[in-house]
Amino acid sequence: MTRLDVAARESVSRNVRARELQRVAAELFFAKGYEATTIREIAEALGIKSASIYYHWENKEAILFDLVRSTMEQLISGARALLEEQVHPEQRLAALVTNHVVLHALRPKEAILGETELRSLKDERLESAMRMRDEYEAIVLKVLAAGAAVGKFEVVDLKLTAYSIISQCTNVGIWYREGGRLGLEEVVAVYTALALRAAGAASVDRSTISRLAAGASAFHEACA
Repeated sequence: MTRLDVAARESVSRNVRARELQRVAAELFFAKGYEATTIREIAEALGIKSASIYYHWENKEAILFDLVRSTMEQLISGARALLEEQVHPEQRLAALVTNHVVLHALRPKEAILGETELRSLKDERLESAMRMRDEYEAIVLKVLAAGAAVGKFEVVDLKLTAYSIISQCTNVGIWYREGGRLGLEEVVAVYTALALRAAGAASVDRSTISRLAAGASAFHEACA
């Protein structure tokens, strides 16, 4: 085995450990709140020493920011990936909704923390998180505006409609549970229908929903 092979394996191992630490931290932040959670509690939940955490992050705020950043980057990347394959305005809005719902169903704690604990970030980290939120909002606004421009959408107010759709889809992370009354694809279908109605748009067929849901699930599971 070459030195490059060893380095590559060590890098993968570090990434896996960091991702596991993120997952545990997200669970504790979600359950107890960011302020009430300590580095020591995160370390104890992982069965490691606190010093090991500082190998990856300088402090607790850095962990929170990394959770928010990685989730927002994944949300934006997933949206762009699905939008590239859609032409019709209704399908593009459906793609946005599907991506948002699927991510918040698969990574609910991390995604919700981006809303509930954003206030705990400071200075450059807060500014960076807000820029990512603005970037995502701009993507949603662009899709709505483009649909309205060609007469496919009847939007009462662009910004308020965008906020409504984003907030509605985000809430999926609060209540959705695998094995519940509705499967993920059914949830996607309902939320897509609600968003299209809010935009005054025509519906999309179920085969489109199935295709988008499968694509979004594959994308976000690969990111896990």
